Parts: sequence; structure tokens; C-alpha cells
Amino acid sequence: MAVSETIIHEAAVLGTSVLVGAVLFLLYDLLRIFRRVVPHGTVWIGAEDFLYWLICTGAVFVMLYQENEGMVRGFALGGVVVGMMLYYLLFSRLVIRVNVLALQAVLHVFRRIFRIILGPFLRIVKKLGKFFRKELKKFVRAVRIGLCKL
Repeated sequence: MAVSETIIHEAAVLGTSVLVGAVLFLLYDLLRIFRRVVPHGTVWIGAEDFLYWLICTGAVFVMLYQENEGMVRGFALGGVVVGMMLYYLLFSRLVIRVNVLALQAVLHVFRRIFRIILGPFLRIVKKLGKFFRKELKKFVRAVRIGLCKL
């Protein structure tokens, strides 16, 4: 008994939607890794999430348009959700843990190199800052005394 061409096409659409869901969650994991390595405020997090969801919308639209002539089918959207859940349950923790540790190690090495190269310069800048702060305090005190005598 031969499987009809329509069923094979629908199975391919389901497989593609599962794969798209996994790739979209991998993209979100990359965003999470970036957030852990480079902490930043809520405004940037909101902007990143907005951009992520725009990309997700575009990816799902392109997938539906190419695979199913633009028809929104429940099983295709369900396949995206299943792909996301499978990726999350099977790979997400490992991907985040390994990449965060690797990036933190690389950044630690760069910080040490940066401190070795720029350390003497930073010490000079710090001493100059202390000197100018002290001189500015003297100047402010002299101005206050002068104003009080008026």
C-alpha cells in the first residue's frame, strides 16, 4: 500500500515546523547566553525580546508560505511549539551552561590581558583623578569662603 503524496507533503511540513521551532529556541538561547555574559537593563532586554519576536514571526511566516502556500495549519504551528519544547527539554540547559562557561573564560582572559597592558595607564589616570579632585575641593572651599565674606 503506497502512501499518498499529500500525506508525505504534510509530514514534511510537520518535520519542517518542528525544526523551525527548535532553531527559534536555539536563537533565544543565544540571546539568553548574551544576557548572562553581558548584563544590561530592562529597556535593552525589552528591545531584544521585541526584535526576537519579530524574527520569530518572520521565520514562521516564511516557513508557512514556502511549505504550505501560506495556509495557517494548526499542526504546523503545533509542530513549532513541539520543536521548541523538545529543544528546551533535550539541549537548552547544556547549550547555555557550556557556552556561558566558555564565554566567561574567554572574557576573563581578555580582562587579564587588558589589565596587564593598560594597568599602568589606569593607575596614572587614577592618581590624576585624585589630584584633581583634591584641587577642586580646595577651589570650591576657597570660593565658598570668598562668598561668605561678601
